[in-house]
Amino acid sequence: MPLTNVTFFLGAGFSKSWDERFPVGNALFSFTYKEWQKLDGPLEEFLNLINYRVLNLDIDASMFKDIVYQIGMMKKYPDMRPRYIDDQNLALVEKHLRFMVRKKFEATAPLYFEQEEKLHLPGKRTKDQSKVLKFFRKMEQASDGSRGLPEGLRANYLTTNYDFVIEAILDATVGNDDSYRLYKYRGITPTHYCGRVPETAVHDNFLVGNLLKINGGFEIFKTSEGFEFDYRKSSDERRLRENPPQLMLASREQDYTQAYFRAMFPKVIRLLQETRLLVVVGYSLPEEDALLRLILRQFAEDRADGSLKAVFYIDLSTKVEQAAKVKGVFPHAEELHGLTVFPYSGSFASWCGKVVAAVSKMDKAL
Repeated sequence: MPLTNVTFFLGAGFSKSWDERFPVGNALFSFTYKEWQKLDGPLEEFLNLINYRVLNLDIDASMFKDIVYQIGMMKKYPDMRPRYIDDQNLALVEKHLRFMVRKKFEATAPLYFEQEEKLHLPGKRTKDQSKVLKFFRKMEQASDGSRGLPEGLRANYLTTNYDFVIEAILDATVGNDDSYRLYKYRGITPTHYCGRVPETAVHDNFLVGNLLKINGGFEIFKTSEGFEFDYRKSSDERRLRENPPQLMLASREQDYTQAYFRAMFPKVIRLLQETRLLVVVGYSLPEEDALLRLILRQFAEDRADGSLKAVFYIDLSTKVEQAAKVKGVFPHAEELHGLTVFPYSGSFASWCGKVVAAVSKMDKAL
């Protein structure tokens, strides 16, 4: 069987389906006065400067997006900056916001840190989690590179999430003496991985897939040499404050001009163009994510592309609602010679269970 790319596009609902504690929507970008005040930093000074009354000020997601937007516009158009704003203090405030988001996440949901060179999933698996693990295990086994040829189903992953859920799941699907990082290209080659020099500098297509984090991640840190990935647990808050992870913060207008995101975009677009089957999990295709919707359209930008491809959309909304969302991105969906859509209204774990059962039935028939 020739190589067929299957790409999973994972939103916040994917992590939520794995563990209810994971935040969705705007939860990560909402802070009570007590939450953001105790983290100190330059935010209070900046808020005063842009005329917010700071005392007892709760920052909701709308205000957070407005703050990030103003920083972005001041960076882009220096002439409109207030008289005491410059590149350096804008960078300090933006860096502090990334630190705040990381701390908010730590207080909300688990981060699956590395232990003995493997990402650790703590606790006993639920029935739903076992279904998900079994599904991904089969997906990762579907590509046969033993003959040095790219054959079978090649599983790739695009995610808007900052967390480590998909990496930890993939690490759990391989042997105890193995790691997902050997088989997944991250769009950039890190200088270090958890303090170690990466085992592979240049991957070979006969075996490797992709794991691309569009909005950055809590493990991605900028260094003088480039970028490093660090999944280790650390109690050094000063270091985290000085160099918080690379994150695309929620804003009224997303700014993907930073080095990490510029490197990621062409990789994401090429992967989507080479993908035959797209599986969208836990992402509602919101209209405000205009740029991400445009990027997703590269999967089947033309009716002729869509005629050879299919999208599986797994969401808790109704199939009618799902079809409308997909058609908003791909106008030719479900039309003659257009993109084929398979909506599924239900949990991702339930979908995984049905797919594994159907595959097992086919294997027995053969």
